[in-house]
Amino acid sequence: MNAASPRDNNRAATVLPCRIAIRATGAVELALAVLRQGGVVAYPTEHFYALACDPWNAAAVSRLFVVKGRPDNKPLLLGIADRAALTSLSSAVPDAARRLVEEWPQGVTLVVPAVSALPAGVTAGTGTVGVRLLPESFAAELIRTAGGALPATSANQSGAGATGDPDVVARLPGVDLLLDGGILPAGSWSTIVDVRATPWRVLREGQCPIAVVAGYGALAQG
Repeated sequence: MNAASPRDNNRAATVLPCRIAIRATGAVELALAVLRQGGVVAYPTEHFYALACDPWNAAAVSRLFVVKGRPDNKPLLLGIADRAALTSLSSAVPDAARRLVEEWPQGVTLVVPAVSALPAGVTAGTGTVGVRLLPESFAAELIRTAGGALPATSANQSGAGATGDPDVVARLPGVDLLLDGGILPAGSWSTIVDVRATPWRVLREGQCPIAVVAGYGALAQG
């Protein structure tokens, strides 16, 4: 299968993604080619399929928003495969959050100050970025090979439910490539914690219990 140039936004409403199994020969290389050309790729995480593009390419980020129908005022969460990648995304990790970052419980997304080089579409103009460390998996392999960070927003239209079913994702118009990892095990979203100031704020409770996060630092009440 050869990577085609990303389809323009006018066709995004009608064109469905190419599809390849994640363990097929050349799957990662094909995904990288699509990403480098500014395309949108759907890939499996632990429990849901996610949409990715080159997070440093403002045009690609804008295209992902069109595919998803996502409001411009909602920032994108980024997935990383190694803790060291956080330094390329965040201008400063607060000292109080250092131990949390070093141990980084599974299923936690950290909101931290963003580097100025990230496109405004990633941060939605907030000056912050949400970052999640993914466990070792195909997703982590893809992210690592792609340069260390990729968007990890759910592969669905905004307002629709996230899915772990690749057949559902295959019906999402505008995606250039679907990396098919089969039906994913049921699970929940990550817990999102804003660690820019203490006490930390839990923005969304999910996979990681709040009690676990509280073991690393004080949490705001209410």
